[in-house]
Amino acid sequence: MNRTGKFVVLAALALVIYSATTVYQGAQGFNPAFIEDVKKRMQDDFAAKNITVTEISMLRRGPRELAGFVKLKTPGSNEIEQKNCTATMAEDKVTTSWSCQ
Repeated sequence: MNRTGKFVVLAALALVIYSATTVYQGAQGFNPAFIEDVKKRMQDDFAAKNITVTEISMLRRGPRELAGFVKLKTPGSNEIEQKNCTATMAEDKVTTSWSCQ
């Protein structure tokens, strides 16, 4: 194998390693199912307080961190209020918590 061939093989190997690392890190923390679970828990929690949720948007900010917002209506009001929200995942990668302000 000549020098060009060796370079191509090394470049391909580096690309495979980089891709594998990126995919592995993406699989850690919040995945789409976890995000939907957090949104469902938020919806249920607001419903228990008799607050109507019109929209929830939560996006990954990092592997174990979400950021977004909730649009809601409080009882007796037709006005839609928007609150910024965050969610975090504990080191155990199971326990999650969220808050809106």
